[in-house]
Order: sequence, then structure tokens, then C-alpha cells
Amino acid sequence: MEKIGLVLEGGGLRGAYTAGVLAWFLDHHVEFDIVVGISSGALLAAPFVTKDRKTLHDLAVVYSGKQDNVGLKPILREGTPVGYNYLFDTIINQQLKLDASKVREAGTKMEIGIYDMSKCETIWLTNKDLDDRWQFVKAACTLPIAGRSVKIKGKKYMDGGLTTMIPIFRSEEHGCDRHVVITTKDISFVRKPNHPLLQVLLDLIYIKYPKMLKDFRKRTGIYYDEKAKVEHLVEENRALLIRPSKNLGVKRFSGDPEKLKALFDLAYADCDAQKGQILDFMERK
Repeated sequence: MEKIGLVLEGGGLRGAYTAGVLAWFLDHHVEFDIVVGISSGALLAAPFVTKDRKTLHDLAVVYSGKQDNVGLKPILREGTPVGYNYLFDTIINQQLKLDASKVREAGTKMEIGIYDMSKCETIWLTNKDLDDRWQFVKAACTLPIAGRSVKIKGKKYMDGGLTTMIPIFRSEEHGCDRHVVITTKDISFVRKPNHPLLQVLLDLIYIKYPKMLKDFRKRTGIYYDEKAKVEHLVEENRALLIRPSKNLGVKRFSGDPEKLKALFDLAYADCDAQKGQILDFMERK
């Protein structure tokens, strides 16, 4: 029996596209042997494995783009451009009251990547490892500068996207024969090296973590290695790539709820357009 993995790229607010695809999968009873997520993909994997469609939509569309979560308000309240404390402590824990135990008990295995700052490497946690306060998932979403590292049991963690953006190699390590890959960038996307000013700021803030800074400089090259791997697997008919059919202007940290809803709906429409291809790929022996 072939094993099929679901690979979820990050992308910040562009994760609304991922959420739309995952909602389509739930509506069409598309299931996987394992789900591997990075950054926003790690967050959205949780309601997917618990089959919680409403939370998928609301996290990506209703809450993520709120002014409380991105922009001036979190800068004033938390001192960072993204309100990770607001999103996880207020929205996820208090308003949505998401139950981590349901994720731990889900029938589908889920794995997320987080960057261990003591080891300066990305480590992988399964749904069985998730804590009740969602701190590991919070760490998985927290990018340098956008937020502060998350301290858990005396150790600091951040977004595993520092070293892995499209976790296709991790899916292979799990022995998956085929992969469905959801990316949040359309075909025209070009990833550029860090802006020099951004790199200077990173160098100042994380001066005690030279290996981490080295990893950050390598991200562009790693991204294209992962992208090339996915394209190679697609050519061999061992991967199915789902990505936005057009650019709606949503950025990693920029997008209002109206644009996020449009991106969610685009994802659903893209899947409808590829319905036969998706179902054939999943059912192929």
C-alpha cells in the first residue's frame, strides 16, 4: 500500500490559500497518511487533522488579518509587528478554545517543524507532542523580527521555516511514496535574498546565534532546492502541486479579511478546477 504525504508550506497571511485547499479536502473526504507543516502550515494542519473546517476558515480569514494581529496595534501592545501573543493566547486559547487533546488524538499523524535555538537546528514534533497552551505551534509560526522566540521549559524556539520552507524532504523521510504539496505562492513568485538592512538588523538582534544567522542567509538557496525537488517529483508523477492560479496581492504580513476571503475562495475554486486530477492522484494504486 502506497503512503501519501501532505506537505504544507508556510507563508504568513497567504496561508488563507492553504486553508481553502484543506477545506476542499475535508469536503471531498481526501485523507493522508501524514501531514507535514511549516510556519502557518503547521498551524493550519491542526484543524485539518481534527476535521474542524470552521476553525480552518476562521483562523485564516477572520482572525489572521485583523489589525490586532498585524501592524501598529501589536507593535504597541507586544513590541513586535505580528501579535503572536494575541493570536495564541487570546484567539486560540480564549475565544476559539481550541482543544489540543483532540489534535493529539487525531487519526492522522501530523508533524511540525520548529527551530531549536539551543541546537540551532530544526526539530520535528508530532501531534502527540503538542502542549495544551499551543506554545509549540506558536513557536512554529514565530519568525525572527516578526516576533520573539518562544520559551518552553527553559529552551527557546522559533519558526522551522528558518531552514525548511517546503518540507518535501521530510515527507520523503517518512517513507511517503507520493506527495500532495500546497504552496502559497503563484507561479510568478521570485524569492530574493534578504535585504541588506534586514540582514544587519538580524545580525544585531541575534548576534549570540551565529549558526542561526548563517541558516537565515541560506534560506533562498534552500527554498529553490525544495522547489526543484517538488518539480522533479511532479514530472515523475509522484507529487501533485497545488498553488494559487493567480496573485491576489496578499503578502506574508499584509492582507485584510476581504482579501484573505478572496484567497481562500480562490483555493477552493482551484481545487474544483483540478478535481479530477486530485482525486485520480489520491486513488491511484
